[in-house]
Parts: sequence; C-alpha cells; structure tokens
Amino acid sequence: MAFGTRAPERGSGGKASPPAAPAGQPCASLARLLARVFKEPKPEILDLGPLFGESATYFAGRGARLFVESFEPPDPKPPRRPGEPYEEPARFAMEHHPSGRFHLVLAWEALDFVPPDRLAEVGQEIQRVTRDGGHLFLLSYQKPPEELEIPPRYRMLADDLIVREATPGAPPRRRYTHPNREIERALLGMSVQGIHLQRNQMREIVVLKPGVG
Repeated sequence: MAFGTRAPERGSGGKASPPAAPAGQPCASLARLLARVFKEPKPEILDLGPLFGESATYFAGRGARLFVESFEPPDPKPPRRPGEPYEEPARFAMEHHPSGRFHLVLAWEALDFVPPDRLAEVGQEIQRVTRDGGHLFLLSYQKPPEELEIPPRYRMLADDLIVREATPGAPPRRRYTHPNREIERALLGMSVQGIHLQRNQMREIVVLKPGVG
C-alpha cells in the first residue's frame, strides 16, 4: 500500500518535470462508510495520526469537522517480579476528547502498534469517544511484512482513495499481530460490521457503536 514518487522526467525543453504525486490506494470499505457518515449535517471525525493538511481540507470541503489526535501507543506493562513491588502503569486515555463526541474515528493502523496487554485500554478509549450510532475504521495487518516499522500516516484523496506514507522523523516501533477475535474483545460495546482482506494481508475493519446518535 505504500506509494512513493517517481524520479523527475525531462520535458521537451530539457527541464525536469515536477515529481508525480503519489497514486491513491483504493479503499472501498472506507468509501461505503463515509457515504453513511456524510449523511450527517456536520459530522465530527477523529483522525488518530499526524495532521495532513490535505486531509483537513478534504474533510472541510465535505462539511465535516476534523480533529487530530497524535496517537502515541502505550508501552507494554512491565513484568511482575517475585518479591518486588509492582506499580500499575498509567491507563491510556484521551482525556481532552469528551465522551460520545465523534461520528467516525479513523484509527488507521494505530492498533497494530499497541501491545496485546494494552489493547483493551486503547479500544475502550476509542469506544468512549465514539457517539452512539458512530463508527470506527481500522486497518490491520493479518501477516505484517516487518516486525519493526515507522508508524504510517494517511492522506485522503477521495472517499475511496487514500495515500499511505511513513511519518517523517518518527522512530520505528514494534508492530503486533492481533487476531480478529482479540480486536473484537478489545472493542467491548462495539460491533464489527465487516472485515475485508486485501491481497497484501491488510484488513479493512468497519466497526459500529450501537445506539442512536
């Protein structure tokens, strides 16, 4: 799903042409989900990733309000050592986002970088900030190509086109493999509506928080 830019090409005048823009990756599951979300008069959307100016402009043009959370995955819990005091790490929280606010949370690949023993904490925070009748969109590798990777960021080109890029300046992080059942268990109170497996083993996962918003 990663797309780069081609080397500059020489035009007829001998000058280098500007690099081609990254091609978009089709994402039909997201397109169908956005078709529902944009029926709201002014949907509020939370993007768990670095701000992409183009994405903010795109969503604003569709009448949506975009909020960005610079997602930082929690570290694994430290092991319990016999005879030593154990201090439970601070619980993961997105305290500056009120409960039940968002019509849609775009988590992209965020959960793939969350260790298994912290997955439920992150899942429940996502569930908390999603309004009744709202949705969550996830991308998650079923078989990751690498164990370490720079967490990617996503840019919206259209409802059904996204661009995946490495986050500039971000360090590589451990990527975990979460089975479908573990993701569903972590999202207690929400219901998985569909899972589409791409050829590269990336899962597109659409999740609903039941209720009337």
